[in-house]
Amino acid sequence: MSDTPPPADPVGAGSSGGPRSVLVTGATGLLGSAVVERLLADGAEVTAVVRNAARARDLLPDHPALRLVTGDVTDIPTYAGALRGMDAVIHTAAYFREYYQPGHDLELLHRTNVTAVEELLRAAVDASVPTVVHTSSIAVLSRGDVRSPGDEDTPNGAATQDNHYRASKIRAERVIRDFEDGLRARFGAEYGLRVPLVLPGWMWGPGDAGPTSAGRLFLAVAHGGIKALPTAGNHVVDARDVAAVCVAAAERGVAGRRYIAGGSWYPLHDICSEVVRATGTGAVPRRLPAHTAMALASVLEWQAKVRRKEPVATRTGMRVLLEGDRRRVSSARAVRELDIGFRPLEQTIADQAAWHRARRQLPAAEQGTRIA
Repeated sequence: MSDTPPPADPVGAGSSGGPRSVLVTGATGLLGSAVVERLLADGAEVTAVVRNAARARDLLPDHPALRLVTGDVTDIPTYAGALRGMDAVIHTAAYFREYYQPGHDLELLHRTNVTAVEELLRAAVDASVPTVVHTSSIAVLSRGDVRSPGDEDTPNGAATQDNHYRASKIRAERVIRDFEDGLRARFGAEYGLRVPLVLPGWMWGPGDAGPTSAGRLFLAVAHGGIKALPTAGNHVVDARDVAAVCVAAAERGVAGRRYIAGGSWYPLHDICSEVVRATGTGAVPRRLPAHTAMALASVLEWQAKVRRKEPVATRTGMRVLLEGDRRRVSSARAVRELDIGFRPLEQTIADQAAWHRARRQLPAAEQGTRIA
């Protein structure tokens, strides 16, 4: 890191008043692609860090203000040169295969979700980038229920090994806090780097090319590949609304301040019902007690291992679903301070269905739907 802090100049503004030049990591992911589209719509010049340029050209808009940089988020030198001149970085890249892929790479998870965060912050300071928006998760919060929803002041839980993804996000937040404290100690209050944090709920919506756990569930329900799910629920949020929070945080988010983008809580049965209604295919999975669902996930993992395929569900993913049934959070700060709203579930699912159908990932729609 350089000995002199970068200038703390105001962020350059695009046509909407937001940052003018922005680098986006994880740009072909569900959230990253939504951030890219939001920035372009706002008149910003966007540099997208991608691992595969050909795939990125297929997934991202063909836009004169979009530049692709081939790089690896875990290898800063592959894209550090692109940081120079940026008004902001929106960091969406993350490793989350634990939720649907047993035998995942824990070393890669830590390198992507924790180590790369600190390295990016150091590179941003060296390149005089004034703002880095970090994407965390509502899963880091230690508590929050119907009677007392969690908010940005809710302390984080312990970084235990029952959920490696959550543990990595908790550690990443510590890295950011320690890094900011170190800069303040060296350079004083005006240390020239602002790092607001965005904590999304369970993201759904168009652009889920991965697909994420949400996209996998969407397609499994639409294709009739999953017959039962636990009686549970979770906070569902449209990735495009999370992108709006990220862009607004880049413009006016407070340094070190967290912004929850939780959307609304929905029963899993209602989510699957909307998938069936929007696609005209599949059938809503029947409800299972929690203990039965965990046993089923164990069987599915074992079958997938024998067949050398990825399972429809994993024990970790099922455990997260069951935890979401109890968790409640408030997005009031993002609504109040960043002027953000959230789409209704039916719009998100309908748009996601249209996106999958346009990419020929859904069978032809049948007449009528089967809502259980």
